[in-house]
Amino acid sequence: MQAVILAGGKGTRLKMDIPKAMVKVGDRPVLQHQIELLKKYGITDIVLCVKHFSEKIREHFGDGRRFGVHISYSIEEDFLGTAGAVKFAEKKIKGDFILLFGDVMLNMDFAKLARYHRQKGSMVTLVVHESDHPYDSDIVEIDAKNKVTGFLGKPKSGQKFRNLANAAVHVMKKSVLKHVGKGNSDFSRDVFPKLIESGLPIYGYVTSEYIKDMGTPERLERVRRDFESGRILERTAVFLDRDGVINEDIDLVYKTSQLRLIKGSAEGIRMLNQKGFLTIVITNQPVVARNLCTEEEVMQINEKLKRMLARNGARLDGIYYCPHHPDKGYPEENPKYKIECECRKPKTGMIMRASRDFGINPRQCVFVGDRTADIKTGENAGCSTILVKTGKGGADGKYDVRPDYVCENLLEAAKLIIKTHKPR
Repeated sequence: MQAVILAGGKGTRLKMDIPKAMVKVGDRPVLQHQIELLKKYGITDIVLCVKHFSEKIREHFGDGRRFGVHISYSIEEDFLGTAGAVKFAEKKIKGDFILLFGDVMLNMDFAKLARYHRQKGSMVTLVVHESDHPYDSDIVEIDAKNKVTGFLGKPKSGQKFRNLANAAVHVMKKSVLKHVGKGNSDFSRDVFPKLIESGLPIYGYVTSEYIKDMGTPERLERVRRDFESGRILERTAVFLDRDGVINEDIDLVYKTSQLRLIKGSAEGIRMLNQKGFLTIVITNQPVVARNLCTEEEVMQINEKLKRMLARNGARLDGIYYCPHHPDKGYPEENPKYKIECECRKPKTGMIMRASRDFGINPRQCVFVGDRTADIKTGENAGCSTILVKTGKGGADGKYDVRPDYVCENLLEAAKLIIKTHKPR
């Protein structure tokens, strides 16, 4: 597989007289970080689409030999847009390719992404992720099978949407370029909507791997801080129970109308986001086994919770739930879910799954909950544990456990975590 990198943008907003792709993070340009990551996954045939100040890029990278790759250049005379630039380089493209934007810092598994693209038989695979600035992001709409159904653009306040933003990393078949006209053209605006209308397969690849644009001074500074702290390469998660920690616990939450954020919970999550911690919900949802709602309705509740947090500038990187309950014999129960499982807390199935998905070590993580089952789960997984006094406040008494810390609420827990744990 090849890689095509759009590296022709100016550093205008960054107030720098160099291409954005040549802005340094650490001791080398962001474009070099991208090329070194591609090489790590065996992608060594790279096409650079350049224009502004391209001589500085060519002087630094040459033919790519000293970086262990082969680089060829497609040099635009005029600004052609994202799709137009790739179309202009069409003769250099041999088959499926990964498309990167030269002002994005990332650390992701390209091999896993390529496998997903092939397994889906996708014409275009869009990498999408939760955005910490969703109202300033291009939101992508996908269905239950991750097929892209539309492009929302930048949502308006109060608008219902799933917070999945275009991460500016794509995998494409070369045949996509047949749908691109000559001249200025943009993939998201001009090409992808036409592919969807034609029924051609476009899928979203949902991930929380590190992918951040650095197109403004503020975002560049954040990326540089992340790099210096080491959190781009290895990250720490804060596992959160849901009901009683983030939203009010009314014993059984089975309708979206029952969601109410606990005071300070969004602020606490936002603080953890800003400091580079992953925030991942681990929640038992026996409402499904009790036949109060379906798994689809649980996911709708989770999506509403994400939107409520997003309005307060907070982001959840993942939500894992267990729909099972082992106790049987109730007339209204759903027998399909009345089973012994490996995911129901205090078992660690959900934490282990999240750890595999995000490439994290649970022993470097923190579990925050309001029940003794949460603290027992954290202990079983090797996490540090924090009991909050909201929700049950540990009064369920089901397990004889001692948390490492006790805090009034999630906001206070977040402040403690920031003081006592280094995000990686």
